[in-house]
Amino acid sequence: MSRTTVLHLLTVIDAAALAAVAADRALGHEVHCVLLHDAVYALGTDREPRCDRLSAGADDRRRRGLPPTESAVEYPAIVEAMARAARVVSW
Repeated sequence: MSRTTVLHLLTVIDAAALAAVAADRALGHEVHCVLLHDAVYALGTDREPRCDRLSAGADDRRRRGLPPTESAVEYPAIVEAMARAARVVSW
């Protein structure tokens, strides 16, 4: 049986969002986090959420003058992840 995928779209990284991500992982869900807006600054820092898969919005990184990364995703891939996830949570 495959695990249920939960997608967390994070525009902020705060205690509530991190607790929700941790709770979903503790329940055995596969957690995919996408960092959007100013949350892209957390990529590669100790503020980065602990997810099974972590991505960052490519457009948000570009707009903030941040270098591209392997984890960068464009809008079509974000929409596809939303469609595939069993549950989507926005922060």
